[in-house]
Amino acid sequence: MNLLPFFESAVVKLNINQTATLGKRSEYIGSSDVASCIRKAYLQRVYPKQPSVSTQLKYSRGHIAELLIDKIFKSGGVQHLYDTQVELTHPTLPMKAHVDFLFYADFEGNPELHAIEVKSVSGIPDAPYPQWEDQLSYQLGLLRMQYPEGKLGGSILAIDLNAGQIQQFNGYKHDAATFNYLYCKGLHLLDVLNGEDEARASLSHLCGYCQFRSDCPEMMRIPKVILPPEIEMLAGKYVELNTTKSHAEKEMKSIRQELLDFTGPKFSGRSDNYDLRVSSVAASMTVDGTLLNKDFPDIYSSVLKERAGYSKLEIKPIRNPDSTKSGTVGG
Repeated sequence: MNLLPFFESAVVKLNINQTATLGKRSEYIGSSDVASCIRKAYLQRVYPKQPSVSTQLKYSRGHIAELLIDKIFKSGGVQHLYDTQVELTHPTLPMKAHVDFLFYADFEGNPELHAIEVKSVSGIPDAPYPQWEDQLSYQLGLLRMQYPEGKLGGSILAIDLNAGQIQQFNGYKHDAATFNYLYCKGLHLLDVLNGEDEARASLSHLCGYCQFRSDCPEMMRIPKVILPPEIEMLAGKYVELNTTKSHAEKEMKSIRQELLDFTGPKFSGRSDNYDLRVSSVAASMTVDGTLLNKDFPDIYSSVLKERAGYSKLEIKPIRNPDSTKSGTVGG
């Protein structure tokens, strides 16, 4: 029995069902629109392209992560404090956002509006991506419009299901200037969709995966060069090794957790081949630079010191973002 053709059609229906609660995305400007390149957001609507099975499985992974977190919250007995997929709407314009989890009080029952944006990832980054933060800022802006008074905050919850890790990026507040910038991007997209303006492109770390990259004016401004064959070969080798390194680090994280599950926080022993030791490092205090700069800017500026610069090398293969190997499901 060949399951792959079935998966290819069924996964499409699954994603349609999962996003049905969000309404018709073509009829409003959402948080993912204003957080991305406006040119890309516009072209995706005008020339919609069916994502690959691999991409749609990744979309489903995000829904699975939200369901898991919802079950965790309910198991902890706080289901009365929040709602899921809360729709926020601009009072006069077709601008909306859907908050994954909106808490109306903290765990002690104190009134507080706290928006949580869930991100399912393969490897939790050291810091949240700008697009994640813009999505949350857009949500907080619409939330402040709906609730002009009261305590308001937000956080990003990144979860790596493969590694069994979760990280909260907390402390976000409503920022009027950031929201105004995103609001203006939304107005620009509305003008473009109404034929009153031309979509402006913006560069980001996602440009290498954009399906509309080939004729993008921002990409055209990047000088095209002819690399010597030996440099081209070294660039390819660098990409190959960097990919291997990333995969190895992810696998090491998973294996590390399995070893710690066996040993516990303290262990010392040896087999015929390995000396295995596990010890615990005590928690320690560190300085929160963001908080220090906010509450004591004079002290913050007086303790700053120069950090040496360095050369940053980035090499990304140019490829079709939705290309998949024949006969495979996943990626």
